Amino acid sequence: MAIFRPPTDDFLNLGNIDIDVRRTERGRLAHALFRHFDNLPVGRNIYRMKDGSFLENDPAVSDDIEKVYYGGHEYQVTEQEVAELTAAGYGAYIT
Repeated sequence: MAIFRPPTDDFLNLGNIDIDVRRTERGRLAHALFRHFDNLPVGRNIYRMKDGSFLENDPAVSDDIEKVYYGGHEYQVTEQEVAELTAAGYGAYIT
């Protein structure tokens, strides 16, 4: 059985979170430390809609969602799902 891993982006920068929030001395030190970390990977959620299409952004109507592949997780997929995901452009994320 094939494994599908939804795509990830490396753009979560811990040093830029809540910059405008007032902090205690301890909070400022922690914030200064996080500026030295590399960006973290963030998984993208893939929504399979009832009409067979795929979306990466949250759909306006949640009743139209058939299945969700949450980013950062691995999914065992059937041959039919492999064909559908490949046709939708996610073939590179299937092993």
